[in-house]
Amino acid sequence: MGDQIEFPKNYGTYMHHAMTELQQGNYEKAIEHLRKAYAIKEENSLNVLLVSALFHNGQVQEALELAEDKKSFYTTNDKRILVYVELLIHNHQFLLAQKCIDDKLKEPSLQYEDNWKTLQSTLYDMKEEEEKKRKAMEEKRTKQLFSLASASPEEQFTIIQEAHAMKTENLEKAAPSVFQNPYVHPISRSGFLSLLISRKVDQEYTYTWFNETKVVNPIDVHAFEQDPAVLNLMHQTNELYDQNPSLKELVENELNMILLLLYPFITEVIDEQVTKDWIRVIACSIDSSEGDLETIDRKQVEFIQSWINKIHQEFQ
Repeated sequence: MGDQIEFPKNYGTYMHHAMTELQQGNYEKAIEHLRKAYAIKEENSLNVLLVSALFHNGQVQEALELAEDKKSFYTTNDKRILVYVELLIHNHQFLLAQKCIDDKLKEPSLQYEDNWKTLQSTLYDMKEEEEKKRKAMEEKRTKQLFSLASASPEEQFTIIQEAHAMKTENLEKAAPSVFQNPYVHPISRSGFLSLLISRKVDQEYTYTWFNETKVVNPIDVHAFEQDPAVLNLMHQTNELYDQNPSLKELVENELNMILLLLYPFITEVIDEQVTKDWIRVIACSIDSSEGDLETIDRKQVEFIQSWINKIHQEFQ
């Protein structure tokens, strides 16, 4: 059977129930009935009613989205535009709300002037509150970066992801702690470096790398995904195992982990001339029947395997 057909009488029933619930302040139940009525008739007046119910029920994002469906209906009316701007404010679209308020307050014969001034006051209060929250969150995340080594690897990865929302100046302050502490997970360290690269930070830092102390300047380093050594090794892997997709995927996954740990000093371990040797040794460690390592110099195989073991120990 096809979809059930709604009859006009259902619209009246839904509206009756909705108004009853609204009178009792039961916004959630009222919204259920209003949605059903709106699905039958997308009337402007019903849109306003549903938007209002959603707003009073704290569903401000959905209320704004619904108002946006009939934006011209709201913005071309002196009273309804007040509703629209209030929705912008409560959805933290402060710049757009401020522009609307400024434009209105410049009008020589402004209607509802007191309402507009009230909205302006609400806007200022909410902006100030959001700024306080932002500063508190910034301070919290900065402290987390300074104590990153005390967190578990999983927690570290989360903290690094959240750091993308931080100011560059605070990232720079925390960088020495992140880069130099040997107990920061290497993936977290390289992830933080990638963040500073994306911010084009031009400053030298000492960087702990396999118990060695290196110097790194983010502005001089390629992002991991764009690193020439990474691109070359992945390209070589694709060429070598293009006819064996399952093995290629396994080799790529293992190689990606190895490169993440070696980054940003990959070429200090993997010489461009022996990239295929690395790939073949990795493939053989995954599937011993794959390839013959006797064609590779024995010392070279031992060197590669020793580094793979070291990388796996570092990853733990």
